[in-house]
Amino acid sequence: MTLADARVGGVVRVVSFDRPDQAAEAIRLGLVPGSELAILHKVTRGPLVVEAGVNQVAVGYHLARRITVIPLENSH
Repeated sequence: MTLADARVGGVVRVVSFDRPDQAAEAIRLGLVPGSELAILHKVTRGPLVVEAGVNQVAVGYHLARRITVIPLENSH
């Protein structure tokens, strides 16, 4: 599944990125493979707000569609 598919309130782990240029963009936001993200807010076909550690980051929809994640048990 992609980050864009994740549900608000869920927790996911970043697995991979579709393209190297988008990987660089995600890494600049602090989203690296293995990162656990809590999905805080989501706009349909718009940005998502995720919590990565102590940081909250807004991720655009097009980038979120290129980030492969796996769902984890909700620990929040």
